[in-house]
Amino acid sequence: MRTEDDLPPGDSESAALDGDSPGASKGAEDASSATAAFGQAAPRQTLLQRLGRLTVPQKLHLAALGSREERLALIRDQNKLISRAVASSPKATESEVEVYASMTDLAEDVLRIIGKNQSFIKSYGVIRALVRNPRVPLDISLPLMNRLNPRDLKEVEVDKNLASALRNVAAKLLRRRA
Repeated sequence: MRTEDDLPPGDSESAALDGDSPGASKGAEDASSATAAFGQAAPRQTLLQRLGRLTVPQKLHLAALGSREERLALIRDQNKLISRAVASSPKATESEVEVYASMTDLAEDVLRIIGKNQSFIKSYGVIRALVRNPRVPLDISLPLMNRLNPRDLKEVEVDKNLASALRNVAAKLLRRRA
């Protein structure tokens, strides 16, 4: 019977594959399964690559119950159904919704969902982000103007990116409060 000492250096693997030693076959199986797990595994993918390969139902599931990073990527999805699901997710926190409300590249539907949700409107940061976002429809942002403090009203009054109706209402509210 040959031992590993009789073999030239580097041939210990061939002895294990031959099955000459009793523990060699178990070690070879462990090594081959480890190699299969690491060597032939798919290369690492970014979050956007993984999300790009998902189907719509899988994306909807992630939109509702996924992590914060997944929801942040899915809110920008071209499919409105997915971005709406993110906006109405039960796992969305106030800070996340504040970030969503300040995004100028979101669809009006998503901003409307945020503006109509009573639990989100309790947060002053969300209100401020919605009013200062030029993409928010006027029927959502105008009623929220009454809840802004004078400093934020002054910022709305001078912001040229916002609709003139919002700036005019901000000026009237500032005069009324002064």
